[in-house]
Amino acid sequence: MMWSEARPPTTAQVRDAFGVEVGELRPHPGGFEADVFTDGRWFVKLWRQRPDSDAALALTAELAARGIPVPAAERARDGSYTSEHHGRRYALFPFVDGRLGTWDDADAIARAMRAVHEITDLEPPRADLDEWCIGVLRDRHDHPWIVDRRDEVMADVDRLEAVIERARAIDVPHVVCHHDLFPHNVLVDRDGRIATLLDWGHARLAPREHDVFAGLCGPDPVRFLRAYGAEGLDLTHLEYARLARSLNDLAVRVYNEVDLEGINTWGFDGLRRVDADLELSRPFCDR
Repeated sequence: MMWSEARPPTTAQVRDAFGVEVGELRPHPGGFEADVFTDGRWFVKLWRQRPDSDAALALTAELAARGIPVPAAERARDGSYTSEHHGRRYALFPFVDGRLGTWDDADAIARAMRAVHEITDLEPPRADLDEWCIGVLRDRHDHPWIVDRRDEVMADVDRLEAVIERARAIDVPHVVCHHDLFPHNVLVDRDGRIATLLDWGHARLAPREHDVFAGLCGPDPVRFLRAYGAEGLDLTHLEYARLARSLNDLAVRVYNEVDLEGINTWGFDGLRRVDADLELSRPFCDR
């Protein structure tokens, strides 16, 4: 399966839905979940499948109001945050210029993450520990993309289920978490500062480890954890988040049958690193 080519909503459609005048919308590099278009002042995010919730889109404005560099979603005329276009939903945001982040920006990303975690007056929906990837991979363990490594995949799925049970029994503080604060969701300005943090659709009130694990996926986890100011982390919640991420990256590609190369680069390669990454994080954990 490949994603079909998408066309942006027209100027009139955006005006009618949001009361905003946009120019000619041209394709812009997007992500795995959406097609993106911009006129240089605004950008339109057109989801391929399920859109972000209104609660998640409203959170962008709340974060921006608190000084976090986040593009605030425009509210539509009907009070929601999305409108329909060819059977898909789209949202409108101010365009922010900048280059895509890399792991060379890890220190700045870690500090931005810490700033989000220090916000105490916002309560997005609380995270649960139910992982979509478990059912997907169990149901598709004979899929041709993973069948030759089926036993390895099932062992990791079993491990995730066991870690979830342990994590549920551990009470840790909850903070506002992005849940995908990797370099690909960060734009950096010409001076190397964070220009904006993108894609808040999975934001939840959750243990901070559910964000901090992202640093374990980079080339220098210890540097990231130091830049964040990590101390007193919970190793079980780190294990849960780190393992779930690689299994979800594997599952979404199998489920949609898209990005075969990513099966290795985002799935199996990440799974091979889990234990080594957790070992590096031990000095920053208290249990």
